[in-house]
Amino acid sequence: MRIEEVESTTRSQRIATHTHIKGLGLAEDGEPVADAVAGGFVGQDAAREACGLIVEMIRSKKMAGRALLLAGAPGTGKTALALGVARELGSKVPFCPMVGSEVYSTEVKKTEVLMENFRRAIGLRIKENKEVYEGEVIEITPEESASSGYGKVLQFVVVGLKTVKGTKQLKLDPTIYDSILKEKVQV
Repeated sequence: MRIEEVESTTRSQRIATHTHIKGLGLAEDGEPVADAVAGGFVGQDAAREACGLIVEMIRSKKMAGRALLLAGAPGTGKTALALGVARELGSKVPFCPMVGSEVYSTEVKKTEVLMENFRRAIGLRIKENKEVYEGEVIEITPEESASSGYGKVLQFVVVGLKTVKGTKQLKLDPTIYDSILKEKVQV
């Protein structure tokens, strides 16, 4: 019996909202192009012209580093205008749309959502390196600081492991010690 991979008939490229927006659709003098569909926009001539002024101010460093707030009723083109501004400023300007329900979610803290969007906007990627040690716990020694006016404070915990390759001692964060106690790990 011969087994072959079946190719999917669906398109592999995702189409998101506002992928048709290529810019603000303005002429060199800043006036909206008379074309019915200019830069992906239909209508919104006054708003496109106002955003064109903002783009010129940013390019001439008169508005660099400042925020732009677009307000209006749902469906009036605020996101499309913001995307048009970002596309006019060039490929190095990120466009990171956010919705209120994303910020006011019960699952994630507001500050986490905002920080993640700021990181995305400035192109910051956080890479975590995780090392996994496997073995038998042979030692758990919490190291406390010298007694201060408020009592002793746990500085770190030393965990000894017996592995296939030998023994290893790890100096870990005090929060790990709390997890060890919760899991009832014993020597």
